[in-house]
Amino acid sequence: MKLNHINLYSHDVAADQAMFERYFGLRTLVVRGKKMAIMQDDDGLILLVNHFDSALHGFDYPKEVDILHIGFLQETRQEVDDLYARLIADGWDVQPPCTTHGAWAFYLKAKGGYFIEVATVTPIKE
Repeated sequence: MKLNHINLYSHDVAADQAMFERYFGLRTLVVRGKKMAIMQDDDGLILLVNHFDSALHGFDYPKEVDILHIGFLQETRQEVDDLYARLIADGWDVQPPCTTHGAWAFYLKAKGGYFIEVATVTPIKE
């Protein structure tokens, strides 16, 4: 089985689209006004960011989701550090990378309100 797509509710679709293109290498396939952007990575995974308030049907989407996040893997610690440096240089408020769960990682809050983890592979202990 292969994960096909992820759909994230975003408070700022355009900002998130630009972030995913600039820092994570996704390419945009479709933009529907200010309400939705559909992007794809090099392996074919589809990422949608949307701001369809009416589609929530009364669901109270959390304003702060400290634990919920999506993650991007980097091959090396240096790649994590390099992306962190790019984000800081561009004015993002990002805590410095640190060791977490055995991986070298940092988190950033997207303009859309959710979190993104950038990390090296986490060792799995059996």
